[in-house]
Amino acid sequence: MDDEEFPDRKYLKRLDRGNEHRWQFQFERDPIKESKNFSDSKYGSKALSYQAAKDYRDQFLKSAFDLGILDPNDPSLRHSIPLVLALSPRNTSGIVGVSREHRERKDRKAPEMNWVANYQDETGKNKQKSFPITRLGEKEALFRAVTFRRDFVARIAEGTTNAIKREYVEKHLQELNALLEYIAALEEDADVFFFLGTINNPLLSSTTKQEMLNVRIGQQRFRKLVLDMWGHRCAITGASQFITASHIKPWSVSDNSERLDPFNGLALSPVYDKAFDVGLISFDDEGKILISNRLAKDAPLLGISGQEHIKELNFLHKKYLSYHRQERFRPDE
Repeated sequence: MDDEEFPDRKYLKRLDRGNEHRWQFQFERDPIKESKNFSDSKYGSKALSYQAAKDYRDQFLKSAFDLGILDPNDPSLRHSIPLVLALSPRNTSGIVGVSREHRERKDRKAPEMNWVANYQDETGKNKQKSFPITRLGEKEALFRAVTFRRDFVARIAEGTTNAIKREYVEKHLQELNALLEYIAALEEDADVFFFLGTINNPLLSSTTKQEMLNVRIGQQRFRKLVLDMWGHRCAITGASQFITASHIKPWSVSDNSERLDPFNGLALSPVYDKAFDVGLISFDDEGKILISNRLAKDAPLLGISGQEHIKELNFLHKKYLSYHRQERFRPDE
């Protein structure tokens, strides 16, 4: 009866001796060890002390994951957090819960290729939903598989009452929504080729693919935010063609919040974007252009007059522009 009523006992042990009735959380793995008791008398019932022990366990593991002490992809830990969260050891795509399937069929000349979404049915049994690449095409089959997975995770999120687990599930949901937005926006053949080439590359590990996708998705989100802020026009010329969303403080030296901060970006036409990127121009806090000595002779030939002025700067741009002037701009070269 207890096994049915209290099925999730990972790192939890029941103790009933004389007048002592409690649940014990016990984690005895290097580099950290933890033990804590939850008595029925303190929490009011066996069920409530069990829930308190589970909540403590989940909080403990979350903290250990966040601090990098434990690896959430460790198979021995995975079912202590929601099943939907971790990359499977068999995953080859870098997308949690979605993989590419290549299956030889004796009754067919060509192999069967699908994008597959993992989910659970009403009884909690693990299932897969396949989307054929031959019929739908690579991009469309992947998009449908990620959409199916996203809808499944959304249902999980609605039914998750534990705050710790809900935080993890909603984070995964946000990642899937961002990925769908990224896939939908892929129009240039080169971008589609790079994306599909990355996730189908057998020489890259699933974790490497996941990291690369996170970078690409983050860069696209940043581009959209910056272009929306500047009305899809160059901040200097007002032109609407060939505009680039440029980081003021480069991606490589920014933290995660700075990388996606639209105030860390300018919408610039190609010449200004390139000159800004290599530090041959910058801008003061009022938006007036600063030109490196190295560019002085060529500036007029490139259409840079020296009178350019960004009029719509927000005060939140200024800390990034200060960084650019100090670390990227080369005034005396």
